[in-house]
Amino acid sequence: MKKILVVIAISLLSLTSAYAGSFQVGVQGGLMEIKGKGVETDVGGTADASNRSKEVSHDTFSGSIFAEYSLDSFSYSSDGNGLTIGIGHMPGSADISNSAFKRTDTELSKTGSAAVTANIVNRSAQAEIENVMNYYVEVPVYGMFYGKIGYTEMDVNTLETGDSSISSTYGNSTVSGTNLGFGAKGNFTGGLGWKVAYEIQDFDTLSIASSQTDKGNRVEADLDTTHLNFSLGYKF
Repeated sequence: MKKILVVIAISLLSLTSAYAGSFQVGVQGGLMEIKGKGVETDVGGTADASNRSKEVSHDTFSGSIFAEYSLDSFSYSSDGNGLTIGIGHMPGSADISNSAFKRTDTELSKTGSAAVTANIVNRSAQAEIENVMNYYVEVPVYGMFYGKIGYTEMDVNTLETGDSSISSTYGNSTVSGTNLGFGAKGNFTGGLGWKVAYEIQDFDTLSIASSQTDKGNRVEADLDTTHLNFSLGYKF
């Protein structure tokens, strides 16, 4: 996907001699739905061969900033809807689930001839996304309508709690994916531009191993997001 966007960007720049263009910076806000489906399995020779799966989702407001370069409108597209290449960044973080997943386990231990000791362990699991970067191209379809294709990267942070001596912990990771969208855009007076769009982001499978090296766990998860956005920018 990165290579495709680079080729499109070069093609866009080669058109600047035939079409005038403009830069635009702005802000974007809207509703975002985050969906995640994960499976935890035991690895390293553990006796438990079961799979523990969980599906979660979270609806939240999102905000981002963007910068882009657009050519002037084509003959079949309306004012403000030219071929565009841009980059966007979503600051802050967002939880993948609307609440942490919690459970209480009873751990039994015995050393030599010592009596069995019961340990009550409260565990919770949550994850968040942050540092979302989006690289995209918007292509006029007709009139004010356009299609979008892009490449997205983001960090996934795991937020688990429990007894560190017997509970597995997981590290953080970065995932990438494809961004597709469809929307409408145009110009206001005074150099302002607007956009309304529906977008989806489909990320690669996330795979993270636990901190337990001898009898640990591995989590594999699929993450997807959908967005309904409104953008406002200033052209110069």
